[in-house]
Amino acid sequence: MSAPGVGFEYPAQEVSWQKRDVLLFANSIGCKADELHFLYELHPNFAVFPTYPLILPFKLADQEVTDFYARSKATPIPGVPQFDYSRVVDGQRKLTVLKPLPTTSAGRTFELRNKVVGVYDKGKPGTVVETEQSIVDKDTGEVYSKTVSSNFFVGQGNWGGPKGPSTVSYPPPEGKSPDAIHVVQSNLETAHLYRLNGDYNPLHATPEPGAKMGFGGIIIHGLFSWNSAAQGILRELGGSDPNNLREFQARFASPVKPGDKLITEIWRTGNFHNDLEEIRFVTKNGNGKVVLSNGRSIGQTPRQRLSCRRLPAATSTKANSSLPARPSREDPFVARSALQPFVDFETNKYNNRYTALKRTPEGHEGLYGNFWLRENCQCSKCIHPDTRQRIVDTFSIPSDAKIERIEYTADGAEVLWLDGHQSFYPFTWLRLHANGKKIPLDPNMMAIRFFKHQPPSDPFPPAVSYSSVMEDDRALWRWVEAIVIYGYCFVQGVPVDPESTKSLLERIAFIRHTHYGSGFWDFTSDLTFKDTAYTSEGLGAHTDNTYFTDPARLQLFHLLSHTDGDGGTSLLVDGFQAAKTLFAQNRNHFHTLAEIPQPFHASGNEDTCIQPAAQVPVFNIHPQHQRLFQIRWNNYDRAAKTDWTMEEQMKWYDAARAFNEIIHRPEMQLWTQLEPGTALIFDNWRMMHGRTEFTGKRRMCGGYINNDDFMSKYRLLEFGRQKVLDNLGNNASLSYNPNYRY
Repeated sequence: MSAPGVGFEYPAQEVSWQKRDVLLFANSIGCKADELHFLYELHPNFAVFPTYPLILPFKLADQEVTDFYARSKATPIPGVPQFDYSRVVDGQRKLTVLKPLPTTSAGRTFELRNKVVGVYDKGKPGTVVETEQSIVDKDTGEVYSKTVSSNFFVGQGNWGGPKGPSTVSYPPPEGKSPDAIHVVQSNLETAHLYRLNGDYNPLHATPEPGAKMGFGGIIIHGLFSWNSAAQGILRELGGSDPNNLREFQARFASPVKPGDKLITEIWRTGNFHNDLEEIRFVTKNGNGKVVLSNGRSIGQTPRQRLSCRRLPAATSTKANSSLPARPSREDPFVARSALQPFVDFETNKYNNRYTALKRTPEGHEGLYGNFWLRENCQCSKCIHPDTRQRIVDTFSIPSDAKIERIEYTADGAEVLWLDGHQSFYPFTWLRLHANGKKIPLDPNMMAIRFFKHQPPSDPFPPAVSYSSVMEDDRALWRWVEAIVIYGYCFVQGVPVDPESTKSLLERIAFIRHTHYGSGFWDFTSDLTFKDTAYTSEGLGAHTDNTYFTDPARLQLFHLLSHTDGDGGTSLLVDGFQAAKTLFAQNRNHFHTLAEIPQPFHASGNEDTCIQPAAQVPVFNIHPQHQRLFQIRWNNYDRAAKTDWTMEEQMKWYDAARAFNEIIHRPEMQLWTQLEPGTALIFDNWRMMHGRTEFTGKRRMCGGYINNDDFMSKYRLLEFGRQKVLDNLGNNASLSYNPNYRY
């Protein structure tokens, strides 16, 4: 050996992974819902994120937690000191992807082959151990990836070893602004999630090791920062295509604390070789301190993009017809599901009817139509300050509305129109309303919206107390939030009388009137209304109001009494969870129930024959967000459909039968015996309900609440009135957008 430890080969070790490991890794490094091919195992293009090989030397073939320290020092390197692995941090990683990994190793044998490249004594600061790790198919000898890794053993130097060569530096281009910026906000649990991939170093889980090493407590894995930067670069410049990342490296410059923001600035160099471009990047924390340096990536990127010119940086400018700059990915108001990553506005579509305005104090710009801007002026002459309704006569504005002058303040843009009208547009408003080119949404890649599913086996269903809800708006917020998240909630301690139950419902909104009466029901099984619900018969899982154009969103039941009999156990089934199961089981069935509409009706009473304005499918897909948001499933109220082909009939019945089988599975069903004093409220657009047959006399009360009234209450409690007003008209698929909650 030419130097201590160099050339030493560790014994080959088997590595293996399952699809769930691949999904966990993609989730833990920040892959987004519109990168479904990394997050959904039944996606037609399901793939391993290309940097996953880096986790395999930690995970090996284990599916259980391992002892990081014991495993790390199991095989000492000959000729060098035995280092303390309780004081080791990542130094640098360089990954070369030679071949994509399969989504599971099942049926094949893969090995980790690991050899020492160098052991370098850096004096008092510590020692660097550099290794080359290859993931190899044992049977064929094919090499899938190679990783050159350096680990830094803190304070373990001065043992007389070689200092090692200087490393090659890859600084960002001088004098050039980043071509893209990717932002990741970590939280206190980031490291705890990432470590489940197999990197169980206690340094990232408990504060004691970090305190001993001078970090002051827990730090996030360096490889989390490294992998999240790779995810950002592939997303921003590679279209999230795993084949577009071939090589990736970065040096770990400083530790990242839980809660730090990671900002990756990305530069295209224009240096191509075999259609692969060299990318440089730097990752900093929110205070501007570099955490990843020497960042370099090799991959496939677009050869050309339209160049975009910024408006002058001066505080005052004439209306300008130049093209706007691409929105920075640092700006959280640019929603990927609504806009392309870099919005290129074609020159031939830009004229003096459009204007580029700064939408942030930092100078990020957006494109706005002149007439649209004038019509949506936010001044009190155009928008009523109390009602927030438009009071300007839209069609009294000249169709060729022209801007005379634009001036910027610390808070927004002041616009003087040629007709003398003055407008002020706050930056917060401009950020939320910039125009962009929409991405066509592929129904075959549809993401189904799910909040938290409450397993029927969970012994602690969501519940609140009547007194707290009636007395405290914070408790009211927790109640409506539980309904949104879980789809249902119990209310305990309700006085056993209809008046108190009615007051409880009215804490959310007014009660909906229907053909069943004045809105609030108080009934027994006497068939006063000709509906199966007014009998003592058992009812299968269903949603109510399928026959209304706008079904009620919420439904509440409160059992006031049950005498001289038993039975009547209530059933809940999470329709979204059932739809998700169907989607995974047979995507064609899911789309059939989302595409073929059905007729519904309510015709039990002589003076009633209600039908929706149009036939509707079982699964209602949001037209902008392409996500499931409503289920209509009621076999009792479905009428005989005639306007379909024989092929459509067979497809629909096959799909409906499959869905019906799913909702009858025991693991899908939550059974509960209602009791006087405990009310049950649920989301009728999501949860199906039913009951068993009963004997005796039951008295039940309750009512419906409309969707719009419920969501108004929820949004105001969750976000506050100002944020709701700021986002009027904003349809971006972002978690902080009140309009994305429906």
